[in-house]
Amino acid sequence: MEKNETYSTDELSSDTLFNGRVLLFQPKKGYRFSVDSPLLTWFCWSDRPADHCADLGSGCGVIGISLLVAQQAKHVVAVEIQSKLASLSLQNAEANSVTNNFTLIKGDMRENHRKLPQKTFDLVVSNPPFWPSDSGRLPPDEERRIARHEISITLFELIQKAETLLHPRRGRFCIAFPAMRVSMLLSCLAQSKLNASKIIFIHPNQNSNAELVLLEARIGRAGQLKIAPPLYLRDTDNQNSEIASEILSGAFCPSLHTLEDLRSATR
Repeated sequence: MEKNETYSTDELSSDTLFNGRVLLFQPKKGYRFSVDSPLLTWFCWSDRPADHCADLGSGCGVIGISLLVAQQAKHVVAVEIQSKLASLSLQNAEANSVTNNFTLIKGDMRENHRKLPQKTFDLVVSNPPFWPSDSGRLPPDEERRIARHEISITLFELIQKAETLLHPRRGRFCIAFPAMRVSMLLSCLAQSKLNASKIIFIHPNQNSNAELVLLEARIGRAGQLKIAPPLYLRDTDNQNSEIASEILSGAFCPSLHTLEDLRSATR
């Protein structure tokens, strides 16, 4: 844990998602969220919002807070080991008026926490470190090292934790992960009681290999994997594709429509 548990104002930028519907403060330097976050929020969409959601490795709180604003979770327990990012998530929860539905655990998700009861969560979500600790050159900044590389937790440990938290019948585990490591992701799932139930490959455009996968897993349900059509972020004119525009604007979710969106729809 860092000794200084908060960022100074001049260390932060103010950014938005979903056409300004979600406001987030994040460090100007260090770990910053990317397009993975709105994609994973969209991927978690369900006709039945989660009563209890756990966000493992929550960073500045982007996924959990987005799910609360989207009314896809009634309560979120966010777990973040980096103290400054954890404190920032509380600031972001307040900025989005979801404090009463947002619980923070500053600490190691591998440990047992009273606020993380086993077998109770309808949804467990994670945008975890993408790369093994011995993969390539580690970033000099500690915050980025921990956020991007499996230094504080491995992929298998993360999946093990998700398995213990999920409700055995209705629980879903949703994760964003590099497409080039999908075999490792499936291998780790095979060593657990979780089975992949849905997967989408995300491509920058139609001429590029997939760079990201969004995967849902459930307890049991072996042999019931749905492979969704690929999602292309850019069209042939190098503009946001129709589906990407729908996701990034929040148009897929009525609760993410801004007041201006609603006015435009009635004109």
